[in-house]
Amino acid sequence: MTYCDLTDLQCGQTYNISVFSQDESCSSVASDRSYVRTAPCAPQNVTVDAQCDEGTMVVSWSPNPDARYFHVAAVSNTMARLYCNSSGTMCTLNNLPCGQSYNVTVLSVRDDCESKPSRVVETSSVPCVPMNSKGDLDCVSNSAWVVWDDSKGATSYFVLAQSAGGHSSNCTASSSHCNVPDLKCGTLYTFHVTAMNKHCSSNHSATFEIETGPCALTSVNATTECHNDTILVEWENTVDMPLYLVTAEADDQTTISCKSTSNKCLLENVVCGTHYSIIVSASSDKCSTLRSPPKKIKTAPCAPGNVTAVPSCEENGAAVTWAKSPVAISYHLTATGEDGHVVNCSSSVNNCSLADLHCGQMYNFSITATGDDCTSYPSTSSFRTVPCAPFGLAVDLDCHTNSAMLSWNASEGAMEYFSCAQPMEGDALYCGSSNTSCTFDGLECGDIYNFSVQASNGICNSSFSPPLQMGAAPCPPTYLNVRMQRIDETFWAMISWDRVNCSDVQYLVELIGRINNNQQTLMNISSYWLPLPYFEFPMPCSTAYNVTVRSKNSAGVSKPSSVFSGVTVPCPPQNIRYTGDRQSAVLSWDPSVFATWYTVTSVVDGVRGMLCNTTEISCVVSDFSPNATEVTASNDVGESNPNGNITGPMGARRRRDLRTTQVFARLEENLEMPEELRVTAKGVSLYVKWKAVKGATEYTLVINEKLREEQSSLTPVVRSVEGTSHRETGLKPWTRYCVKVAAKNVLIQSNYSHKCTNTTAS
Repeated sequence: MTYCDLTDLQCGQTYNISVFSQDESCSSVASDRSYVRTAPCAPQNVTVDAQCDEGTMVVSWSPNPDARYFHVAAVSNTMARLYCNSSGTMCTLNNLPCGQSYNVTVLSVRDDCESKPSRVVETSSVPCVPMNSKGDLDCVSNSAWVVWDDSKGATSYFVLAQSAGGHSSNCTASSSHCNVPDLKCGTLYTFHVTAMNKHCSSNHSATFEIETGPCALTSVNATTECHNDTILVEWENTVDMPLYLVTAEADDQTTISCKSTSNKCLLENVVCGTHYSIIVSASSDKCSTLRSPPKKIKTAPCAPGNVTAVPSCEENGAAVTWAKSPVAISYHLTATGEDGHVVNCSSSVNNCSLADLHCGQMYNFSITATGDDCTSYPSTSSFRTVPCAPFGLAVDLDCHTNSAMLSWNASEGAMEYFSCAQPMEGDALYCGSSNTSCTFDGLECGDIYNFSVQASNGICNSSFSPPLQMGAAPCPPTYLNVRMQRIDETFWAMISWDRVNCSDVQYLVELIGRINNNQQTLMNISSYWLPLPYFEFPMPCSTAYNVTVRSKNSAGVSKPSSVFSGVTVPCPPQNIRYTGDRQSAVLSWDPSVFATWYTVTSVVDGVRGMLCNTTEISCVVSDFSPNATEVTASNDVGESNPNGNITGPMGARRRRDLRTTQVFARLEENLEMPEELRVTAKGVSLYVKWKAVKGATEYTLVINEKLREEQSSLTPVVRSVEGTSHRETGLKPWTRYCVKVAAKNVLIQSNYSHKCTNTTAS
């Protein structure tokens, strides 16, 4: 297009403008320059001086050489508008009506351009003069109540009473009435009222006069005792006065009175914390010539009321306030905690600030007010401080979901808790809870976290608890496989597993075995930590073993994986012997542990030929050569090394020991499924018990988390148990688990018995 709008230009500036034309690859030379001036800037430092006596206001501002002149606008609260123009730095608005408020702004003008308005300045004209002022005398207190009509534009009023002798008294009020106190008896006063606002004062109102009552009786004395609701009034007795009336008027113009025929009288039902003006008069004429001047007295302070305590969270304290007592000159507060901690505060005003209170405590407040001679009864209140930082933190990490459940002990007075998991690097995770536990999701595997928690009572938060450091350690591998391999004459367990989905993970293989399946000949070996998902162990023959794998990274070490149980290849048969001759011979040998069949092989010129394959420990062979015959033992895992050490012939065959055969015969019998399976949940633990099964040497226990009615968790807990009971701890709270148990010996395993438990608790 052949035009362009330029925005966000600065005020009071001259801009030079040039234009370039462009295609896809080139730009032209600049056009001739054009110049433009922006509008002048708004006037700064605008002030208004209200000249009340002249009914004008003078508006001034800072110089602006970019403007030709300035335009002033004043808009009143009645929407009346006043204007003036000036080429200097001030302008005067005249003939302001009384009782108006104004919003004043100034514009800078140059040619046809006006600046934005200056900031608004608020001002007022002089208040209107109060009208219809009048007053009434209060004979008891020798004070005057003055009233008048409201004046437009007034925010307060000043009432002045002056006598011809020079004595004066006054009062100030925000409404249209006021009490002028402490007037002298028997004196004529002239009164007038002046209206005020923060800028101006009006002329005073029309005057009026009030004459106070005469003075007669003298020497009046009034006394009261602390915490007593009476005032004793005494005076000088006057001849021929058979009856006296004593009247006491309080600050709120309520009165009490008593009558007496002597020179004293007792005023009852006196109110605490009150100023009283007392006069003694003859008969019932309070404004007669037979009356005393007012006698002023203060009663004892009342117990402070309306006690409130606002927590001051950062100082672990409270700002305590109470209703002000009119006669009190000081106050004393004592705060006592449940643990005996005491804090005191003295103040001349009706508030106190307490700091460094003990956390989680209920404090009882006792507040007394002190007057000239008396101290009030105490008022009481209570306040609970900010909760203490939680303690007893514990973290249960779930490596499968990359989550952690943080738990802690409850803090007294806490309504909710805010917990934090701060990694060594990166952003923290937050969790809020009204209970004493919270679950963090989205933990990064391998990170170390500082877990902490703070308590809140809805107003203040405690400090954070000391951090508990835990690492988001990886899970153990879920799939584990063992393959036996022969290298030369040595058998190796080739162990492999699936990698854990986590960075910088290393693995440790742990293997526990029973050589010849004998509890007296145990082996316990482990690998070093390695990053590869496989490892190899040389293994003895005829050994039962359990293999587990752990994983770790910078955050810590996982629990062991599920157990992989297996056996190695059998050892070569021992004590091989034969009877008979080379045409027909009977070979026999001792059984090999874990062997399920045996093979007799002839070896002639490196060529092997099978002579016999049997599950027994003897065999009949023909064309037999003791020096060219070997016997091996086999099972599902593999074949043993051969044994060619054969002895014989025997003159009389020794009776074979049948005990081993009988043992294996019993082992080959079917195992019963465990009965009377009982599962009990207590907290986050399960206790499992069952009846012993004949022929079983151990039991396989499988614990599954029940997800739905038709589905269980994919990573069960598997345990090998040699007894008939097992306790599993550290399970998830509020979770249903199913348990199954199978009997097992070195050869076979029974079917599983199955049972689900009730939900675990927290």
